[in-house]
Amino acid sequence: MSDVPAPGDAAVRCPHCDEPVPPGAYCGNCGGHLADAEAGRRRFAYAAAPHESVHRAAVVSTLFPHLPHRHAHVFREVLGGGVAVVILLAALRLYTPATIAAALLLPVLYLLYLYEVEVYEHEPVPVLAVTAVAGVVLGMAYSLVLQHVSQLALAGTGSGPLVSGVLLPVIAQLLMVAGPLLLLSRAHFDEVLDGLTFGVAAALGFTLATVVAGEWHVLTASLRGSGVPTDSMLRIVRGGILAAVVNATTTGLITATLWQRRHHRGRGRHRSAWRGLPASAGVAFVAQIGLGLASYFIQDLLLDVVVWAMAAALLLVWLRVVLHHALLDEGGALRVGAPAICVECHHVVPTMLFCPSCGAARSAAPKQLHVRAIPAPEAPA
Repeated sequence: MSDVPAPGDAAVRCPHCDEPVPPGAYCGNCGGHLADAEAGRRRFAYAAAPHESVHRAAVVSTLFPHLPHRHAHVFREVLGGGVAVVILLAALRLYTPATIAAALLLPVLYLLYLYEVEVYEHEPVPVLAVTAVAGVVLGMAYSLVLQHVSQLALAGTGSGPLVSGVLLPVIAQLLMVAGPLLLLSRAHFDEVLDGLTFGVAAALGFTLATVVAGEWHVLTASLRGSGVPTDSMLRIVRGGILAAVVNATTTGLITATLWQRRHHRGRGRHRSAWRGLPASAGVAFVAQIGLGLASYFIQDLLLDVVVWAMAAALLLVWLRVVLHHALLDEGGALRVGAPAICVECHHVVPTMLFCPSCGAARSAAPKQLHVRAIPAPEAPA
């Protein structure tokens, strides 16, 4: 295993940030390729997972950015297997277990992720209470109150598109952001990925509650249902899985940029109006409204699911680009610390904002493993 030289070795001048940094493949200060003066933005090496492209619609490495590469494949396999189980159960007309599996798949996987990487650090109860639990409570209130009121108000009127396609998606998005706002002022949760994680957890809790409340008639029906399996399968996939991905992405997009703006951790090297809070909030609300109108007007379930899947993929790429540049921009003054083991590539490298060997952002490492220091040798007797 070849290691990047320690801080005491000869430094090189980074062509992107113009700082003297330890030699390696990447600049430990700004994350740019040291050998390529045109690769400061690293379009082909995602800052949280350098082995992947930035423009990739990947659920796990985008919504679960703290997972090391060696653990991410387990979550991908579980996610893929869970989707296959949902489709199989629906194909067998076991709609109740299919709905339960679809509703629980991403929320349970995310709770395992939070436990694995310890994003909440030493405050697991408050963090989970104001994110996932608050999302569940707000989701139940949204489903049991607003939707019933809207159905009564829409009876015999022509306000369906305005209420179902615009008003309800906007209210739902606002409620999903409400919980994480309680953590915005916490000084030790000041990183962009903290905001992303809290937003995703709240959105998944909200989606779980809306699925349970909205499909209660299915959950309380007989184990084996009737009707066309294809239609029920598409409805379950759209409501339980695609909606969870879309809600998590739009909410994470808002909270990540909100955290970046609130805590002022950016160094200004990758600032852009297209990746700021107004643009991110605009994309999130436009996506929610567009999908609400699409579901209202599109009668073909297959076409509606295709629209939702395409929207989810585009939103994941957009969120990924925002996170990538936020991670490249995040940090403070140049600092070269003691050698430590990078949790992504396992090379011994100087402790910096980025791994000089693989380019992974240090803030994207698991909280308990931001660095794994090399123990100092014992002093001779």
